[in-house]
Amino acid sequence: MKKKTKIILIVIAIVIIVGIAAIAFIVTSDLKQEGKLEKELDSLYTLLNNYPLDYESLDKQLSTIITTDDYAKVEKAVKDYSKDFVNYMKQFDTLINDETLKNAVNIENIKEDGPDFTNTKKKLSESKTSVDTILNNFSEYLTEEAALSYIKDIELDEYYTNLYRQYVLGDNLAEMQSARDEIIKSLNDIKTLIENEEETINFLAQNKENWEVENDQLLFYSEALSDQYNDIISKIKEVE
Repeated sequence: MKKKTKIILIVIAIVIIVGIAAIAFIVTSDLKQEGKLEKELDSLYTLLNNYPLDYESLDKQLSTIITTDDYAKVEKAVKDYSKDFVNYMKQFDTLINDETLKNAVNIENIKEDGPDFTNTKKKLSESKTSVDTILNNFSEYLTEEAALSYIKDIELDEYYTNLYRQYVLGDNLAEMQSARDEIIKSLNDIKTLIENEEETINFLAQNKENWEVENDQLLFYSEALSDQYNDIISKIKEVE
């Protein structure tokens, strides 16, 4: 009987040892995965926090998942959320780098597209529509509700949900609100700039019989029109 008891105790001991080893393996594996996730997302956020954005490096990093299991779900959700931010920033960069927007009221464009400014009017109208689209995108995107929608259909327990929240929302939602307000203000400033440029171009088109370009200088045939033009131009300088 004692022999059997001894064998049973040995079996139990082996089971316990194997169980402990299995738990240790899982814990160690989880720690490694979490470490990989932290390193990967820290690297991603370093890229996202450097403007102008390195789109080539971002696209490459956002297209790969390096963790596994639930950590991979968190990583993918964070990267999907970041992908949309990058796409909105691409639209923003395309907008602010548009040559028409930069040069709408300079003397070269006045000579080339005046006095009716058909092309300039069209491009400025398109740019204003782009601003409205980007404004709408960022207004909806930079909210807690939008951020959490990226894990809405993913099965995650509380620990991994909180991990995702930490990476996307951080500890202070006020920071997201502040970023949202700053981006919206910048976009509204750009929209105001476009509207002032439109006002300038429309003024020149409406008074096309009363000005000319001479020696790369815009000259009006009346002082009153010249004063009006300078008042409009001063609005553009205030925004810049």
